Amino acid sequence: MATSKGELVLVTGAAGRTGRACIAALLRQGTPIRALVRRPEAAADLQKLGVAETLLGDLTDADLWDEATRGVTRVLHICPPMHPQETDLAKGLIDASKRTGVKQFVLYSVLHPSIDVPHHRRKLVAEEYLINSGLPYTILQPGRYMAHLLPIWRAVLETGVHAMPFSVTSKFSLVHLDDLGAAAALVLQGDAHHFATYQLAGPQALSMTQCAATIADVLGRDIRADHIPLDVFLERARAAGANEQRLNVMKVMNLHYDHHGLVGNPNVLRWLLGRDLKTYKDYVEDLADQSAARPN
Repeated sequence: MATSKGELVLVTGAAGRTGRACIAALLRQGTPIRALVRRPEAAADLQKLGVAETLLGDLTDADLWDEATRGVTRVLHICPPMHPQETDLAKGLIDASKRTGVKQFVLYSVLHPSIDVPHHRRKLVAEEYLINSGLPYTILQPGRYMAHLLPIWRAVLETGVHAMPFSVTSKFSLVHLDDLGAAAALVLQGDAHHFATYQLAGPQALSMTQCAATIADVLGRDIRADHIPLDVFLERARAAGANEQRLNVMKVMNLHYDHHGLVGNPNVLRWLLGRDLKTYKDYVEDLADQSAARPN
């Protein structure tokens, strides 16, 4: 298989947790990166990690798309979560990639983009546009992250309650960001993954009750799962600064999760990586170790 080592890869959404996980994996395989970021401090941070180039700008600036893609061989496009212009941003970047001679466009999409949830549907339209673009492409469809535990981790420790705005029995194929980053880096090597769409689900379909039991097992104390009423959750998000468009997406998404969860099959991700996938217990153990090592 041809290698992409030495070929510059553009990563959009580079400063987010997904972007950072992908960048870490790309750097481990020696791939030079151009990172698109909005904030100078994020650029400086990524440069310290070993990113070859940083480009400051907003992805919504159409004048930036050609500059961002010019001189790169491959693009890994990670749109900011629930972005209302996601479809237009993907289309613009795909068109720019065609103009500037990009050899592969990797779209970071979502597990089950066809479900009736706004940001899933926007990703589905972006997938269709990419497939019809004529560009060699790879589409990645990741499941719900194990890392969604991180923002509530301190609350879980303090209250003994793992609370989310959907049923405690809904199941999710939770996936580790390290595995997703490794998969993204892998498909950006050579042409073996051109014209492929990969479902990237975690190794177990877990309910919040099962997640709480895993946390309890790791911590050695009682942890229970609870359901936050959706209106309470949305009011908290509004107080934290979420706009009405984002609140509506969160409402539809969590109603879907409440009824259906988000379950996929882990075989593709396991096949891609050629190893066992990281489990939810692995993630919680690492999080607990980090908390223990952190000074009070």
